[in-house]
Amino acid sequence: MVPVAFAEANMVLDKPDCMSRDQCEPINVCVGQSGNVNVIISCWKLTKEELEEINRTGRVWLHVLGTQMPPVIVNGIKPEIHLVPGEDDGESEDGS
Repeated sequence: MVPVAFAEANMVLDKPDCMSRDQCEPINVCVGQSGNVNVIISCWKLTKEELEEINRTGRVWLHVLGTQMPPVIVNGIKPEIHLVPGEDDGESEDGS
């Protein structure tokens, strides 16, 4: 999968210090809220091969680095995005 910039992105998360750029690249995210819960949303594009495999198996694999599993949501539908009060809209330079 490839991280994708999106109009609501208002922050860039960089790689952890313990990883190289080959292992982890910066991603655009939107820091916002869902109800009264803080969320961080990112957007990803599937490669042709990944899409074919998901269509074949109906499965998606989620990898979380570390020793705990935080609550996560994997979705194929863009969520409603509510910016955290005081955050700008994060519009990207290309206007997307």
